[in-house]
Amino acid sequence: MKLSLTRITFFSVIVLFFSCTKITTSDIGAGLIPPVDGVNTKDTTLDIITKNVDYDSAGVGISDNHILGYTNDDIFGTTTASINFQVAPPSAPFSWGIDKSNIVIDSVVLSLSFQSTWGDTLQPLKLHVYTMDPENLFNNDSIYNNNKTFEKGIEITENNTAKIVYPYTLNDIDTTSNGEVATNQLRIRLNNSFAQQIVDFDSALVYQNDSTFYTGLRGLIVEPEQTGNAQLLISLTDTSTRLSVFYHSNLSTDTIRYSRRFSPNTLTSASSNSIIRNYQGTQIPSYVGTSNPNDDLIFMQTSPGIYAKIQTPGLSSLSNRIIHRAELLMYQVPDVSNTQNDTWFTAPNLFLAALGYDSITPIRFAIPNDIIFSNSAITNLTQFGVAPLTRIDPNTGLSQRYYSFDLSRYVQGIVTKKDSVYNLVLYAPYNQYIYPADQTSISVPISSPSLNTIGIGRVRLGGGSNTTYKMRLHIVYSDIN
Repeated sequence: MKLSLTRITFFSVIVLFFSCTKITTSDIGAGLIPPVDGVNTKDTTLDIITKNVDYDSAGVGISDNHILGYTNDDIFGTTTASINFQVAPPSAPFSWGIDKSNIVIDSVVLSLSFQSTWGDTLQPLKLHVYTMDPENLFNNDSIYNNNKTFEKGIEITENNTAKIVYPYTLNDIDTTSNGEVATNQLRIRLNNSFAQQIVDFDSALVYQNDSTFYTGLRGLIVEPEQTGNAQLLISLTDTSTRLSVFYHSNLSTDTIRYSRRFSPNTLTSASSNSIIRNYQGTQIPSYVGTSNPNDDLIFMQTSPGIYAKIQTPGLSSLSNRIIHRAELLMYQVPDVSNTQNDTWFTAPNLFLAALGYDSITPIRFAIPNDIIFSNSAITNLTQFGVAPLTRIDPNTGLSQRYYSFDLSRYVQGIVTKKDSVYNLVLYAPYNQYIYPADQTSISVPISSPSLNTIGIGRVRLGGGSNTTYKMRLHIVYSDIN
């Protein structure tokens, strides 16, 4: 078969591109690499300056996974995650199907759609459910930051006793007492008295529509005790998430049972994820925002977490040369005192942006040339290097995560065209936006779906002054004769 001229040209360009520019991710120290195809190829390593800057926050939309649980991490401290949300009646105006005065409550169950676990699945979590104080402002047109908590009303967990949950059991298939088959569900029995309160709502005032129902039941709060060591990923919009009331009529002589299910409504229900970080007793407070100009450790947590600034002062003095690859290499500093922690608490995807200013306000924009956009979306996140890689740490023999950010075109522009050298920002975004370039006014999402799940992922990296796990810029190049 004959290839068309267009296809021949296309493949020729591809072969030429890779033969000229493709250098695999390497971990080579400074020195001379043997000549390749008659080209005198060299490499060099530039020192960088790293600094843990500050903490960020984030808000979670109702359609995204929320986290629920408690973790206690030697390196990153504790995280307490609660879910706050509203449920709506299945119809409007709503009816129980029989006269309310004849209803006898059998049971009431809150079901949460379980997606996965992050952390130690063997340690039990203890969960409580509360009504939300009706004085709270809780609206579906607001995105609430993770540090926002809400006043609780009354506890409605069955017998006001914590629901004990072993995360490893949540994937089991279970048949409930009402004959339902529950898969990937966290089911919490509530007090029948709470269901009776819902039944007793004034139908003319509360059951006309979703908004009037929220005046009777402002919302629900699911909150963990400070025990266990895992976060559960919960979907509020999955059909398995619902408040189910099971009942029968006191006038019926047969076995007829009724049920009504109240679920979050993506159009009318408010939700939020309260995620409280506590770094007390860890190294982190002595690193973030302190006067040390070049930190030896960098702490990365998925938002809400910590972000760091990276400076590359040696770039501006590089002579003109052909850049085959420039990679910013960063290595996990393993937790040798508790090796299980690095297994339970996995590393996040990271993102590297350039730092600019809109008058005096810091803004983050895409590193020139190395981040590719198409239709306002980044299309080369994997090639750019956001995902952690794995190797065996030669110092400890432990499995180790590391990152390699490809800055080849950015560096080429600096050495050839004298483009600007920017300070860089390293972080683990959840749903953050970024400006495609400096001096642009419209930001776009870094990725869709989000690059990370809210609050899930952490890694301690070696900084620019670390002697064993030094973060550095490795450049493979050829001189221009």
